[in-house]
Amino acid sequence: MRGEDCSHRATVYRPSGRKCSPWVILPWIVPLVVLWPRIGRQAVGSEPRITQSPQLRWLTQEVQRWQKVEGLIDWPKTYANPFDPAEVTVDVLITTPAGQHVVQPAFWMEDYAWRRPGRQQGGEWFYPQGRAGWRVRFTPTQPGQYTAVVRVKDAAGQAESSPVSFTCADSPGHGFLRVSRIDPRFLAFDDGTPFFAIGQNLAFIGSSSQYFTLSGAIEAFHKLATHGANYLRIWTCCEDWALCIEGRKSAWGRSWAWRPPWIDRPAEIPPPSFATSSVFAGVRGDKLIPITEKPLRPDPSHRVAVLPAARYRLSLAVWSPRPGVTLTVRIFGREVDFTIPEGEAGKWTILTADVNSPPDSLWLGPVELSLRAPSAGQPAPIYLAGISLRDPTTDRELLWEAEPGRPVLGRYNPVDAFMLDQLLAAAEKEGLYLQLCLLTRDLYMHRLKDPSFPQYAEAIADAKRTFRYAVARWGYSLHVAAWEYWNEMDPHLPTDRFYEELGQYLDEIDPYHHLRTTSTWGPSPKDCRHPHLEIAEVHYYLRPVDRGRIRDEVAAVIDRTAFLREHAPSKPAIIGEFGLADDKWREDPQMAQDTELIHFHNSLWASLMSGLSGTTLFWWWDQLDRMNAYPHYAPVARFAQEIPFGKEELRPTVWEDEKSGIRVMALLGRPTSAFWIIRPNGTWLSRVRGEAPPREEPAEISLPGLTPGKYRVTWWDPWLGQSRETDAITILSPHNRVRTPKFTRDIAAVVHAWEESREK
Repeated sequence: MRGEDCSHRATVYRPSGRKCSPWVILPWIVPLVVLWPRIGRQAVGSEPRITQSPQLRWLTQEVQRWQKVEGLIDWPKTYANPFDPAEVTVDVLITTPAGQHVVQPAFWMEDYAWRRPGRQQGGEWFYPQGRAGWRVRFTPTQPGQYTAVVRVKDAAGQAESSPVSFTCADSPGHGFLRVSRIDPRFLAFDDGTPFFAIGQNLAFIGSSSQYFTLSGAIEAFHKLATHGANYLRIWTCCEDWALCIEGRKSAWGRSWAWRPPWIDRPAEIPPPSFATSSVFAGVRGDKLIPITEKPLRPDPSHRVAVLPAARYRLSLAVWSPRPGVTLTVRIFGREVDFTIPEGEAGKWTILTADVNSPPDSLWLGPVELSLRAPSAGQPAPIYLAGISLRDPTTDRELLWEAEPGRPVLGRYNPVDAFMLDQLLAAAEKEGLYLQLCLLTRDLYMHRLKDPSFPQYAEAIADAKRTFRYAVARWGYSLHVAAWEYWNEMDPHLPTDRFYEELGQYLDEIDPYHHLRTTSTWGPSPKDCRHPHLEIAEVHYYLRPVDRGRIRDEVAAVIDRTAFLREHAPSKPAIIGEFGLADDKWREDPQMAQDTELIHFHNSLWASLMSGLSGTTLFWWWDQLDRMNAYPHYAPVARFAQEIPFGKEELRPTVWEDEKSGIRVMALLGRPTSAFWIIRPNGTWLSRVRGEAPPREEPAEISLPGLTPGKYRVTWWDPWLGQSRETDAITILSPHNRVRTPKFTRDIAAVVHAWEESREK
């Protein structure tokens, strides 16, 4: 295949006169989409004029209340960055059956086909499917007729579509998650149905280097839901090492060691008319740009999927001071030569060639690029502004990660956005609610030092763009429990202005008014109190250094609950991360030795009875999966159904028996109260300290907070999640002691006032 033309991105020849080592674009990359305008199709040219109005076509055939309605928007104009609302804004103006007007943002979507060939065959396969375009997703909240109009705004003006109507049938559903109207410390749905969050983190999802790939995460979703879990905290902010909506996904380096081997374009070389960045591939020292896979570093974020026996358009955008220089590209095991033709020296030239994938290929494999001078002597430098591989049937770009000057912010990773679509679809199927940690902290933190600095306002603007896209693409879903701004921001930064302005913006553009939260790497009272953060959140890991102050995992939950309720007494609150860690914040090696998962069981039950809005969200999800921790959720979920969260006022109480050391955690209500009782040697840390294991025997304890009267008590086994026996008791005084059935580590109880229990 020598002698064919080719075009698209920039390589440099080392001025020393020796041939530079080859580039390797080696796909540990996922399918990709072009993130800058159409190199290989048009190098120069004006934007097409607006020749028609946008058109809306609903894809959903039967529209029902509380279910997604999706539509395609046909709009002929192209943009350098369709994700930037300053360049183009597409909204759908919806009139509800009640005559209300809703503005639903639309979004640019690049769809993918998804296969799961498995790790043996290279991991999960994502391939561009269909042409990219505009979409809208909307959830009707009332039955009746809706009317929608598409409105497009850009630098040329505004255009609107003709109205398109649909009729929504009534259907059952609880609606979106809200703060409970009865007790604002807890969560409830639109219709008032209480919701207590039971779940964990499943933060790092993505490439084959992660414990959970997309398919693995969806399998975990099913296990969690089967055993009664209903809530997950998901990161979408992992830069290039897991799921990330905004942030760097680049073949040129990794986020933690970003040293791309580029040079800036020399002033005497004009920028190419088709490129969006002024940075181009160049020489660093005596090496060309490496885009490599293992064992070399850095690794690209994803592998590039291809179709077998398919034709592709390979393109290079090249600048050379003289003709005759030949670039050789080795792709699909074959070599393709591109020679700078006469008359093209001293200008940016698009060189193209058609290449065919092998009949049995699923992955692109290595792409090597080398240079050859026309004659002996010192060669002049060559610049490459881009390298492209497109599917001509869909005009979709496979090598978007290889764009040298790809912006870190303002473009949204197409494969990762598709993955989040699939995660939400799985959550909807399984009845799970997701707290999405959306913004990539390290792209913002350094800009938030002073609210008066211009960088602070720029950070707010970047976050607004990201959240507009998130609301447009995923805001429709009832199973987005909350937007979480960051994972573990610096608690000392002056973030109040950020939360204020972003909160006001979301009030305007999020038609569904999802709950909002954030987290910090240390306790942050000001965030707990902030009026635009509806859920207070804290993270905590029980480490050896803390065990002098915190006696065990139950005490850790009690301590962090006290902090949250001190600073957020009247709003939902959760422990967003929890677990066992060593003093360097790594997973405690003793966790794997706790084969019964006593610490996990105890942290779930302590948080259930703490007065928080959900269980501790445990962090070490891969270890929990290996140890099959999922069955521990079922007893908690069954017992939680007995507790009237959000239906009546519940007063949390913690009490310790002076004689036996037994701790009692209670949620006191009228007429229903719940208790969890644990022996002092029933904790994980008591076992670590070598204390004698508890014996199975009854105990005599007080049930604090019960007013004098007659009660019906149902005793529960917290390990099996089953009621054991029922007693009638009479409380004569606050210190009245009650005899429990035999139990080993812990036991639970539901207590009903006698009159109420007789009515049942």
